[in-house]
Parts: sequence; C-alpha cells; structure tokens
Amino acid sequence: MAESSEAENRSPFVGAEEPHKHPYFVRLRRKLTWRLLVAYIAPLVLLAIYLHFQYNKIVREGIDNHLRAVAENQRNTIDLFLQERVVNVGNAFRSGHVPLFDDMEAVLSQLRNESQAFVDVGLFSPEGELLTYAGPFSFLVGKSYAKEDWFKKVQAKEEGTFISDVYLGFRGKPHFSIAVMRFIEGRPWTIRASVDPEDFSSFVDSSHLMEEAEAFIINANGYRQTIAHEEPGKPVPVVWKGRSGTVVTELGIGETRYVSAIAPLNENDWRLVVLVPTHQLYAPSRKTTLVFLALMVPAMGLVVVLALRSTQKLLTQLEAADCARDDLANHLFNAAKLASVGEMAAGVAHEINNPLAIIYEEAGIMKDTLDPRFARELDVADFSERLDAISSATMRGRNVTRQLLAFSREYDPSPETLDVNESVQRALAVKAVEFKVSNIAVQLDLDPVLPLVLADANQLEQVLLNLLNNAQDAIERDGTVTVRTQLFDESVQFVVEDTGCGMTKEQLEKALVPFYTTKEVGKGTGLG
Repeated sequence: MAESSEAENRSPFVGAEEPHKHPYFVRLRRKLTWRLLVAYIAPLVLLAIYLHFQYNKIVREGIDNHLRAVAENQRNTIDLFLQERVVNVGNAFRSGHVPLFDDMEAVLSQLRNESQAFVDVGLFSPEGELLTYAGPFSFLVGKSYAKEDWFKKVQAKEEGTFISDVYLGFRGKPHFSIAVMRFIEGRPWTIRASVDPEDFSSFVDSSHLMEEAEAFIINANGYRQTIAHEEPGKPVPVVWKGRSGTVVTELGIGETRYVSAIAPLNENDWRLVVLVPTHQLYAPSRKTTLVFLALMVPAMGLVVVLALRSTQKLLTQLEAADCARDDLANHLFNAAKLASVGEMAAGVAHEINNPLAIIYEEAGIMKDTLDPRFARELDVADFSERLDAISSATMRGRNVTRQLLAFSREYDPSPETLDVNESVQRALAVKAVEFKVSNIAVQLDLDPVLPLVLADANQLEQVLLNLLNNAQDAIERDGTVTVRTQLFDESVQFVVEDTGCGMTKEQLEKALVPFYTTKEVGKGTGLG
C-alpha cells in the first residue's frame, strides 16, 4: 500500500523562487543576523558593564580613601587646636594659685596672643558665680552659672576640662566655652574662656583642601557647631551611630547629594564633617565613562558590520548549496522519469501497435479496392469510413506519443492551478495497458468538488505514477488499486491503496528515506 498527500497552499516544486528572495532565506537571514549580533555584542556589553562597575568601584574606593584621609588630617589639626586652647586656659592657674581679680585683663591678653578666637575669660567661684571677668560683656559679672550645663559637667570632673557645644547663654550670642577646673586649697575654682564660632569656623573650613569642599563641626545630635554655608539650623543625619572611626557615606542635604567623611574628635563629643558634592567628585569618572562609551560605540558598530558580513557570506554559501541541491534534485527527478519511461515502454509499444495495425489493415483493404485485378466497384461511403478509421487510429497513436514525450522531457518546473482529479486520470491513462495485462483492476473514489491547487502538473503526475508503479510491483498480478482524492485539514489529499503484499515494520520505518528501495539492483527504486 502507498499513500501521498499534496497541500494546496504551497508549491511542491523545487526552485519556485530565487534563493535570496525565498521566504526561508529571508527568515534565515534575519535569524542569523540577530543571533550573530547577540553572540558578538552580548559579551562586549557584559564585559563593558563589568568593567564599568569595577572602574566605578575602584574610583569610589579611591575617593572614599582620599576623603577619609582629608577628614582625618583636618580632624587631627582641629584636635591639636582645641588641645592648645585648653592648655592656654589652664595656664591661667599659675603655680596652683587662684588668679587675682585684676589679672583677668592680662589673662585675656595672653589668650588672644595665642589665638584671636578667644572672646572673653572669667573666674568662677566654687558656687558658680562669675567673680571676675575680662571681655566685652561685663554685665555678666555676678551672675550665677551653677545651673549651666557646662558648669555642672566641669565640676563633676576632678581637675577636669570641658568644651561645651555652641550655645547662646546669658549674652544671647552664639559661642562655646572652654572651661578648666582646678582644686586650690581644697576648693574647685573654674576659669572659662569663650570662643567665637565664626573665627573657629574659618579655621575649620577646608575649602583649601578640595575644590567645592565644605567642612564644619557637629555635635552628637548632628547640629552644626561652626557656621555653615547652607541650612545652619538643620541637623546632619546621624549616620555614624554604631560605627567607629571615620565614616564615609553619601548624604542628601537639601536638594544636593554629597559624599561625606565624618571623623570623631578626641577632645570632646564633636565630629568633623567634610562634604563634597557628588557631581564634583564623580566628574572625572563620568568623563572617563563618556570616553569609554565613545570608544564602545564604534567598536560595536564594527561588530555589527562584521556580523552582517558574516551573515551575508554564510547565506551566500547556503544559497549556493541550495541551488546545487535543487539542480541535483532536478537531475534525479528527470532520471526517475526516464526510468519510468523504460518501465512503461512495453505498454506504450502495445498502445502504439494497436492503432498501427488498424491503419495497416484499413490501408490494405483500400489498396485492394483500387486494384483493377479485383474489378471491385468503388464504394465512396465505405472508402470514407476507412479513412476515418485511419485518422482515428493516427490520433490515438499521436496522443500516446505526446503523453510519453510530455512525461519524459526535461523542463523547468512551472507552477499552475490544476485539478488533482484530472492529474489522476492522466496518470492512470499511462498505466492502463500495464494494469490490464497484469489483471489489475482500478477503483476510483474522486471528490468532485475539490478546490484547485498550485503545483507543477508534470511533477504531480510523476508522484502519482511512482505510487502506481509501487502498487503494481506490490501486487504483481490479479489485484486492485484504489485511488482516492479528498479534502483534509485545508489540504487536498490523494491516496493510493493496493491489495499487494504490504510493508513490513522495518520497511515502513524507511518508507520516507530518499531512494529507499526493496527492488533488486538495476531495477529502480521503490517498493517491489
């Protein structure tokens, strides 16, 4: 048994379109191009991203380390400044004696010789009363500071020192105090000197350290202790909690993003904050990134060109191979046709011999009629009938030879709309004599309302003839071949069935293998 089907919506012939215009090659070109681009560009992009992040990481580490070093150096300088001021104030207790009341002006003069940041100085009794004072706020004399925070804290220390936060106090102006307490004759005496925050701010300022950098002091709650350029009343986020040493982090203050280094001071619970705008710090890395991108764009463009050229070269090779395959398929098809012609030679000879015999007999009778020796009367009507018989036999022979020539000639496939039922009838006409000699009956079950299909008529008939030949070989003698056409799943299908020996399981598995045959060597391909 043999079976084949033909779809009506695609051409079954080889070489219907130029290879480079064939939809398959258009799709293949698109797929290959995208895959090559992905294969070439994806590693470059991933490498670029990796290098970009690694570079930014290294740059960030370098920035952090540099900013940490700047902050710690400045912190050490400020610590040294505060230590010197504490020593300056402590020197007022000369040789363990309480300074005399008229010595305060001399003490203030000495302090200002050491640093212009000092504003005033005063001596406090053990009870917290300001006994003597030198400075611009003389009205402070006699006031009690016993409840002031700085006084309580310095009194709590044994011969201690204390540096306060910036506060307003009785004078109503921002300042911070450096207080030194000494026990003299068993009683705690305190000298306090006030420092102007503005002068101290000019010392803290680090604009000379880094371009656009800002440095200031904050207390434990994040409030500035020196004059800031922006938002002096707003605290800095307390990001150093739970972290020791200098903390480098990114902060948002107002609408500006900063990289900050926050270094704790050793003299009191203050911290030095150095802020640098991120746009300033990261400007060099951004320039490097732009240069990197400027180099990557032409590199990727070169990759795209190489991918397109590689695709074109590969497709050219594939198209050449496809054309060679098509040529080979056409040669094999023509060879198969010639083999079929050889197999049909006996039947075709019989088909031609019959009309030739008729012509010979009719011509002989007509010759005898015209022979004077027989003295026969010419019957025009009879003569005309015999000429018609000769003409009919000639046309019959011509049709047979035309079918054989049409089937065997080489040609370029040409798709056309055709009726599958008519192709079946033409193929059966070629095999009619052989089937009759082998006593093989033909049963037709043709669907009369089949749609037309787009195919090459000669190739379609070749497929039908191959199936009919296989059916004949399988039956050998005395059997039935059934040919059926039908519409199945939006396709026109033709089926050839026979009552022959059938196929084994092994043969069935190989039935679709090109040029598979069960015939003896030299007797063609197919089942038989």
